Amino acid sequence: MLPVPVHLNASNTHTNNLIGPVFAQASGPRYSLHLLIIIVSLFVTNCLVKYFISDLPPLGSGLKTLPGPLSTIPYIGRVHDLDRNAVFRSVKKFNDKYNGLFSMTLGGEKHIFVSREDIANDLLCRNAEIASGRNDLGAYPGVTKDSKYLPLLGYTESFHRQRRFAVSTMTSIASRKFNGHIDLEMKRFMQSLLHVETAGAFYDLTILFAARITARLAYGSAESASEHAINAGAFIHQLSPSGPVTNLLPFLGWFPEWLVPAKRDVRLRQEAEKVLWEASFYDTKAKYEKGELAQLPTYVGAALEARERGGEEKRLFEEEEAIYAVGMLCTVAIFTIAGAATCFIMAMVIHPEWQKKVRDEIDNIVNSERMLELGDSAKLPTLRAALKEAVRWRSPVPLGGSRLLKQDYSFGGYHFPKHSVVHVIDVGIAHDSERYEDPHVYNPDRWLNPESKNFKAPLTEFPRIKGHHVFGRGKRTCPGQDLVESELLVFGGNLLKNFQVEPKIEVREGNKTKCLPNPDKWGTDVIGGPAKFECNIRIRSEDKRTTVEKMYREAYLAKS
Repeated sequence: MLPVPVHLNASNTHTNNLIGPVFAQASGPRYSLHLLIIIVSLFVTNCLVKYFISDLPPLGSGLKTLPGPLSTIPYIGRVHDLDRNAVFRSVKKFNDKYNGLFSMTLGGEKHIFVSREDIANDLLCRNAEIASGRNDLGAYPGVTKDSKYLPLLGYTESFHRQRRFAVSTMTSIASRKFNGHIDLEMKRFMQSLLHVETAGAFYDLTILFAARITARLAYGSAESASEHAINAGAFIHQLSPSGPVTNLLPFLGWFPEWLVPAKRDVRLRQEAEKVLWEASFYDTKAKYEKGELAQLPTYVGAALEARERGGEEKRLFEEEEAIYAVGMLCTVAIFTIAGAATCFIMAMVIHPEWQKKVRDEIDNIVNSERMLELGDSAKLPTLRAALKEAVRWRSPVPLGGSRLLKQDYSFGGYHFPKHSVVHVIDVGIAHDSERYEDPHVYNPDRWLNPESKNFKAPLTEFPRIKGHHVFGRGKRTCPGQDLVESELLVFGGNLLKNFQVEPKIEVREGNKTKCLPNPDKWGTDVIGGPAKFECNIRIRSEDKRTTVEKMYREAYLAKS
């Protein structure tokens, strides 16, 4: 007997009874859950595949993967190996183990650490177009794409526009010898040293010295200097591994503030910063409009001029961008310079023989009745050598700056994957025995002795800090090198000209003991120099005291 055919267009109660529940089931909660599981599985699989193979060299390239410690925790990597309060020490340990080149996974990112001069120059200078970007920070997501903080911007139009402004502004202000602000604030600093009551007071005074100079350069007044210093310290901390936990574990940035309180701290700092920078900018702008600052060049004045020129020469298109460009130029010149100055003081405490050599040179060149000035520089090679050696010996920026690779790169048979974050470790280069003989020893003579491989003639010009590797390489070198060099020369020279820098003396069980600062005890942030230490800074003689007080009265009080 033949089966009865079932017509598709006919009503079939049995078939509908079977198919109906299937479709109902497919569109129900269970089906949705299965679909979600499949999507999540595909996403995780894709991430895992990328995680395990994206850093591998292209097939057939013959390139090797970079040496370095293997990730002990997938995605998170070797975060647990880093001492958040002394990251450069942890990095230096791996750097020494892998001979100046290694990579490791940190918070889902490939980080490559370099302390070899040949790689640094080839990548950051000869191949600058692929290695001039920045990576986002966990505490500041999206910072590379906005127009707020020049040092953190990606290789974008905002970066180019603000860098042109920074370079032209700093070049112009340097040609005017920084409007005399460095000499002015040095006189105030020395006057303050006459009245310190504690052996550690100089530390905060040094930060304020740098802050007052940069506030004057930016806004024409030092009134807001303390606020800028506080903001700069908080900002640097939030950029550091010792700061918000999101810097080490960026995925935590997806969680709300009540779960990650560090996010709230970042937001509050930015809100306070915005108020400070806007108030400082508009106050200076108003003074220009009233004619009160007509003859005093400032960063604000340069920004206003750039906007007024318009056309192709217009560098800052929006006033908000101008506010942040000026604020950032003001901020970056505080702890970078104060940290280097503190390194110099530490070196003079630990090495009194070099303090004497520098002072003898100054006494022979500079009249006792006047300030040591920038014009004296050519006759003071020992001072310049002592300053440069302090920055080399203990870098105020030990980890250097990071760069984001735009595309794959290779050197020496090794594969550097695209999107990796490259760090040129300044402390690694500064302590490279092939570049510097006895690199861990403070020895300014390496810059003065013609037999040294670091010597450069003529001594009327060299050694100088400008151009040193601490300022970076390629298209992101520090635009304020002249300011750093000038401040340190006036600071270090006048300090030793008028004061004796000595270890703190403690009495222990009836015996006097010299307490030398520990040069290995460093600040916890990525910028800033030594941890706070104590020393005695005393005036050399009563005649020097009279001279310092007279200079302060005649110059500072008359001008401020």
